[in-house]
Amino acid sequence: MGIKIGIDLGTTFSAAAVLDKRKGIPVIIPNRDGERITPSVIQFQGKNVIVGSEAKDAYESGESGCTSAFKRSMGSDEVYCTIDSVGYTPVKLSAIMLRHIKNEVEAVTGETVDEAVVTVPAYFYHKERSATLDAARLAGLKVKQLINEPTAAALAYSIDHWRENARIMVYDLGGGTFDVTLIQMKSGGKIESLRTKGDHTLGGKDWDARLTSLIESKAEFEAGLTVNEYPQLHNAAMRAAESVKKQLSTKNIASLRLSSEDFGKFKTEIGIDEFNKATFDLLKRTTTLCEQLLSELNLSWNDITDILLVGGSTRMRQVSAFLKERSGHTPLMHVNPDEAVALGAAICVWSPQPEYNKGVAGSISHENPSKHTGRVGTETKLHNALSIMPSDVCAHAMGVIAVSADGKKYINKTIVPANSIIPVKCAESFHYYTGEKDDNELEIYMLQGEKTPLESEVIGKYTVCGIKHDPKNNPTVVSIQYSYDLNGMVHVQVRQQGKNADLKLIEDPVPKDMSKFSLPAEKVTASAQPQQLNVVMAVDVSGSMNGYPLKEAKKAMCHFVDKLRNYPGTPQVGVVAVSDRSIVVMKLDSDLNKCKIAINSIEEEMAGILNGADPFEDIRRMLRNAVGRRWGIVLADGRWDDQPKAVRAAKMCHELGIDIVGIGFGTADEKFLKDISSGEIESMFVGCNELVESFGKIAQEIGETSPKRLGRSNKVTAVSTWRAIGETQ
Repeated sequence: MGIKIGIDLGTTFSAAAVLDKRKGIPVIIPNRDGERITPSVIQFQGKNVIVGSEAKDAYESGESGCTSAFKRSMGSDEVYCTIDSVGYTPVKLSAIMLRHIKNEVEAVTGETVDEAVVTVPAYFYHKERSATLDAARLAGLKVKQLINEPTAAALAYSIDHWRENARIMVYDLGGGTFDVTLIQMKSGGKIESLRTKGDHTLGGKDWDARLTSLIESKAEFEAGLTVNEYPQLHNAAMRAAESVKKQLSTKNIASLRLSSEDFGKFKTEIGIDEFNKATFDLLKRTTTLCEQLLSELNLSWNDITDILLVGGSTRMRQVSAFLKERSGHTPLMHVNPDEAVALGAAICVWSPQPEYNKGVAGSISHENPSKHTGRVGTETKLHNALSIMPSDVCAHAMGVIAVSADGKKYINKTIVPANSIIPVKCAESFHYYTGEKDDNELEIYMLQGEKTPLESEVIGKYTVCGIKHDPKNNPTVVSIQYSYDLNGMVHVQVRQQGKNADLKLIEDPVPKDMSKFSLPAEKVTASAQPQQLNVVMAVDVSGSMNGYPLKEAKKAMCHFVDKLRNYPGTPQVGVVAVSDRSIVVMKLDSDLNKCKIAINSIEEEMAGILNGADPFEDIRRMLRNAVGRRWGIVLADGRWDDQPKAVRAAKMCHELGIDIVGIGFGTADEKFLKDISSGEIESMFVGCNELVESFGKIAQEIGETSPKRLGRSNKVTAVSTWRAIGETQ
């Protein structure tokens, strides 16, 4: 029977671990030399490939055929090094490293590796994660999943230091990457990643580079040695930099000696103050990301319980000192920074696979915590690592290139928001103006990140085939669904509204030249432009709505407002509360966030206890001069005092071209609901707990309905891009 392992594929060191199921704890598997971590260095000697400490020694001695730090270029197809005319990409080099780890584990344990969890920086993009999976496959590894390094470290830390409600900032500074993740420990062994940020091109190697430059400057100033005159000086300085960094982790002055046939010998010293000054901006970059993360969650340093240091580069004294100065917390080193990530991966390999969350496009799938959820519990030791139930988040948003609502420019329309709990599926609807043929095609450019199309990562291009044309020349509504899996990989499905099968997708190479998306967007013919939408929602606030009914009504109304973000143009919304009198809570306004605030400000009986009034005069007044499509949505609970009068007032709205739809529950009169409704969308009688679904259905039908007042030409020019409904930028 084989074993399942966790692998930390690091920039400078790699490690493997296995879960000791008898003791319920993960343990490091040393290599055949007894080392608990293996240097991520490879040396090619003819047909022989040497990995680990021997290769590292050769590298530091300046021998040929050595390569390291290839993880920093993961995702790139460029040749990282060439050995005997053979080019090696970061994927091939990582495969060699992973195969070596697998072989070492099997040699030491006498077991076959059946499955593995491999760690990656939280801020790796799709292409870096895909490249890591490719490397694992080349190495002969069956990968259960990829796990973010800070999450893995938090799992290892939690075994001996569990505190319910604790918020732990995991500060992970490795050899080539930096990530910061906020972890929340919850009841029942649940540990949730709340948010993550990072920089996968910032790590200990950058500190080494600064030290190398500092050593070269000292050599020039003190001995007149320059790299231009003595090329070997640079390699000698690089080899000395790591030693200097280690010395300065415990001492205030580090001494170093450089020697070469090229320039002879050189001796000097570097003080801790010199080192700190030369690298301060690098350290500041990490704390800036920490503070951005807290700010996005509406938190401060005081709102976190502790800072956990992970990654070998956190051994630098400046890291703890600066974090304590900035945060007021003394950072913890309760885990071995070189081993914690592999230990956490070994736990994860036995964790059950969670089901997909059904996310909402444009909103994260868990609430941002602005305050502590409870008192932090007493630290305890867990009996079994398998009692921990982790959940992770995606670091980057996933979107698609779309056309702005005004039709003037290309934008990045988010479908999966950053920091959604994974795995997650999110779908967004778009309007597409087709040609008259019955097999229209469409291009999708999948984006990763939240910046403009050209500033984000373009991770895929797809051609959608078989889109049917509407004979009435209405816009075709298509839905794009992104499925963001546990590995951080994204899968796309597209379906035409009203159809039961996904449309065919052809994956195309991403063009090298994307400059057209910096130009004005392709124009849609004027006759195909959707009309402005204006909606007034009126809600019953009589005594019968007290408590749960009004709570559900406000929730449903806010859901409806969120759905309107998908409508072409800039929708305007007004809000009315009605019982004994009608009160305008908010006039027509295009600020949908302001609208939700107004909805949530509605209180029971704010307009009286009984049902003596109706809202139709206020609806008519607010919509009379509005341009475009005009709708009134009326939510009723119980019978109104003068329903015939209300029906007459509603029909006056109909005559002005204002469509009304009535929703009722409780003891509302179904006939009354039908009488006040204009018929464009049928009235509804539902249960209180079905209000959210009902308002969502209305939002969808409003988007689909094409009133007779809305003219269309017989021919509409097809556009090759998506128009995001209701999107502005």
